[in-house]
Parts: sequence; C-alpha cells; structure tokens
Amino acid sequence: MKNKRLILAAALLLICLLCAGCGSKQPAETVHVPTPVTTAAPTTPVWPMNETEQRAFIESRRSEWLPQGMDYETWYYDITDLDHNGRLEVITASLQGSGMYTYVTVREVNEACTGLTLCLDDLREGEAWPDIIVSSLTFYRNPTNGLYTYVCEDLTRDGAAHYITAVDSFSLEHGRISVRTLARMDETYTDQNNSVKRYYDENGAETTEATYAAAAERFFAGQEKGTLPMNWKQLEVQTQPTPQPQLPVPPVQPTPQPQFTALPVPTAQAQPSPVTITKNPTSESLAAGGKTWFIAHANNATSLTWLFTSPQGQSYTMQQAMAANPGLSLEALPEDTLAVSNVPASFDNWSVQARFDGPGGSAVTAPAMIYVDDTMTAYGGVISAYYRAYTTGNTTSEYAFNNGLSEFISYAPHVGYALQDLDGNGVDELIIAGVNDGSYTDIVIFDLYTLENGQPVQLATSRARSRYFLRSDGSVLNEGSNGAGNSIFVVNRLYGSQLTPIESAFTWFMDSERDGNYHQTDGYSYEPREYDEYLDDEQFMRLISYWEGSIVVPQLTPIV
Repeated sequence: MKNKRLILAAALLLICLLCAGCGSKQPAETVHVPTPVTTAAPTTPVWPMNETEQRAFIESRRSEWLPQGMDYETWYYDITDLDHNGRLEVITASLQGSGMYTYVTVREVNEACTGLTLCLDDLREGEAWPDIIVSSLTFYRNPTNGLYTYVCEDLTRDGAAHYITAVDSFSLEHGRISVRTLARMDETYTDQNNSVKRYYDENGAETTEATYAAAAERFFAGQEKGTLPMNWKQLEVQTQPTPQPQLPVPPVQPTPQPQFTALPVPTAQAQPSPVTITKNPTSESLAAGGKTWFIAHANNATSLTWLFTSPQGQSYTMQQAMAANPGLSLEALPEDTLAVSNVPASFDNWSVQARFDGPGGSAVTAPAMIYVDDTMTAYGGVISAYYRAYTTGNTTSEYAFNNGLSEFISYAPHVGYALQDLDGNGVDELIIAGVNDGSYTDIVIFDLYTLENGQPVQLATSRARSRYFLRSDGSVLNEGSNGAGNSIFVVNRLYGSQLTPIESAFTWFMDSERDGNYHQTDGYSYEPREYDEYLDDEQFMRLISYWEGSIVVPQLTPIV
C-alpha cells in the first residue's frame, strides 16, 4: 500500500512539472527544407547580339557572302546597319567594265542569329546599282515611318563618248531593297574637251540643270537629313598554304655562347604600303576607225605607264604601238585613263595593261584585249540585198517591203552606202541612200543600220509618208504625216541601238479646240499637251527651216 502511494505521488509530481512547463515561453521550432536539385538551361544565342558580336558572327561566315569572280574583278565589302533595325548587313560591291556598272549584294543577320539572309532588290536584268563605294552615304529619314532612304549618284557609260549620271535613291525595308532614279544627266562628248549636257526628271521629261541638282531635296523635303559613314575594305582571294610534313627533330645540345656587351637596337623604319590594283581595264570591241577608253586604278601608286602586247607576244611602249599601227592614236589622260582613237584593223587582238609604280613597289593590271571588227563584213548582207534588187530590176515598192528594203529604191536609179559613227561609240553606222539622180531622193536616207553584238540592226527606213534625213550634228530628222490634218517633224539621236526622239514639231487639225502648231522639247508624244509650246505659222515654218537647213549628204560609195 505504501508503495502504491509512492508511485501515485511520483506520477502527480510529473504531471505538475509538465503543467508548469506549459506556461513558459519556448523557442520557435526550425524546419529544414531540402534544396531542390535544378538542371542548368542549355546555352543558346540570345537576341539581340551586340554590334561587336554581330560583326564577329558575319566574319565567321565569310564563305557564305564572298562574291564569285574575285579572281577577275575587284570587290569591296562593308558591315553596317542600313535600315537601323539593330541587325547588321554585310554589303559586297564591285565597279566593273568600261561601262562602269556597280554590282551589289546585301545580306542581313537574321532574327534568330543563326545565319545571314539575302536582301533582294527590285532591279531588272541589265540595270546597275548606284555607285555606293564611297566614304559616306547621304540619307533622308522619314519621321512618319522611320524609313531611311539613301541618295547617291550612278555614273555609267553606254558608248565611247556618251556618259549618263543618275541621281538614285535606295532603301532597305523588311529585307527588301528598293532602287529609284530621281533625275539624270546625259553627257555626249563632241571631242576630248567639250560635251553637250541634257537633263531629265524622274519621268524622262527634259528639265533644267537646277532641277536636276535639287532632285533629292525636292523628293525628300521635310525629312531628316544625315550621313552614314562607310568603311569599305578590299576583298582578296584567300589561299591556304600547302601543309609541310612534320619530321622529328633531334635534340640539340646548347653551345656555349661568348659574352658580349648589349648594344642599342636601332628603331625599325616604317615600310611604305605596297601598290595594289583596285580596277583592271576591260576588254573592248570596236569597228575599224573607232575609238574607246581604257581605265585602271591602284592604291599607293605615284606613276602609271601603259604597256601593249602584240598578238605575237611582243611588248611595246605607247609610242612603239602607234608606230607599229599607222594611224592609231593613243593618249594618256588624267584619272588613269587611256584614250584610243582611229583604231586600224592591224590593232586587232592586241592587249593593253597598266603598270603602277610607287614607294612600296610596282603592280601590273590584268591584260585587256582589243578586238577590231571588220564592219564591211558585218554589213555585207544589207549591201548585197540592195545590190540584188538593182541588178535584177526588182526596184518596186512591193519588192522592197517584202525584202526589208526602203521603197525609195523605186525613185532612184542608183544607190550607194556610207559609214559614219553617229553616236561616237566607235561603231560606224551604215547609211544607204540614192546616188546623184538630181532629185529630192538625193538627200533622203533610204535605210540606217548599226551593229549590235556584231549583227546589223535596222534603225530607220524611209517610206513614202515617213522620210529620214541626216543632219550635220549627227542627229536624224524624220518628216512624215498621219493624214491631211497632221504633219510631223521629229529630231532623233542615236542611243545604243535605237533612235530616240529628243525634239519635235507638228501640226494638229483633228479637233477644233486644239487645232494649230505645236513644239515639244522632250521628245514626241503624238498629241498636243497642255504644257507644249504653241507656234503660229511663221514660227513653225522658221523652226522647220532651221532643222532642214542643217541636212547633209554623206559621201556615198556606189553599190550599183
């Protein structure tokens, strides 16, 4: 019994102690949560890459944007941001040929930063880019849509004496390039020092020099104007050195060296930059008696010497080449240009090179070939056709029409031909006309031909109601009629392989509201326009007399 009471007392004491502990402030319990195990995300390119990273990315993919033909033409490249969208473009460009055409390709870093996207342009086949290989490009920024449009000139040549300078614009938007001509100037050299300039607007209408010069300001009036610096670098063909076999090298025991007192090392002198060719002359084809130009350029050069090689491989200086080809004229002009004129047939298959010399050495361009065509052989078919017509007695209008001849063969008892270069491009045009029959047909051009790719192309043929005449300045006057109420007089010039109207006058008696005489100074549009010059009868006849007063008759060689 006593033991039971002791056990009970102990139990009560324990309960009291526990109850007393319940009233005390206890420290907060700490819960330990295990840290979850995470897997690191894979490293991928994060857009946008900064400019330095993009430039390195573009350079690393050089094999994708290197142009073809670098062994034959000089190419340049630049990395910039034309559309200012944060993604850089690599531009490759080359100025090629005697026609001075600029070829350009643009590639842009794609949005995923995984490659380069080719930016397509809207140029048609045969059209060239503006000349963008310059130190800076002028731009206009449209405040409405943020579009950047760049303006620069484009100089091309479509003949030995005919140059075209266009004011062009281009823009890059959403990966596509738009090119537009704002104005142009045509310049035709009458000799080496004198030229005639004509100016045209974006629609081809003739305008003034002031309007031509202000074309960009007129198109982009009110837009923000600035410049984008360019940093063009020349591309070079990369060649890999041939790997050499690695042979084991035996160990070499060091040889005791005598002790010397160190002498001061002289400062290295800066080496002059080497001469590098930036433009090779381009091969030319021309008719005997024709003329052309060869152009070459190089960096770090102080002098230029033109070198010539005969078909037999013998080398000649400029003076020696002229002596070996009687009649040939060669003249070194400024701007690294060689003028070639009065080319004889003996100069066929010769080649020309430019040697540049400077403090850093010498460099010689690739050779440019000279091909002299036998013009008479090319025109032989046309002359033979007229010969057959006269010798067989088939000089009727019907025969002429069916055989591509002028129906004026029915008016003239004799016919002849002359060769004359009307546009100064070194290719003689063929003129067919009547010979000394003492009538009006003596001054009419029966047929006019030129050569294109060595083949005759008919430029004009006279008909009963449409006659052509040669003027002393090389232009061709066309007189015709569309009916009793419409007489037409059009002055044409030869550009390329077609006659282009440059000025006209005509009578119009088709409706009473517009009846009268009109003068157009931008070609020929057939109907009167509101802005055409109106002439009274006296003014009209004076203008026609002026045009007809300069008609000339070339010296003809009789065919029959």
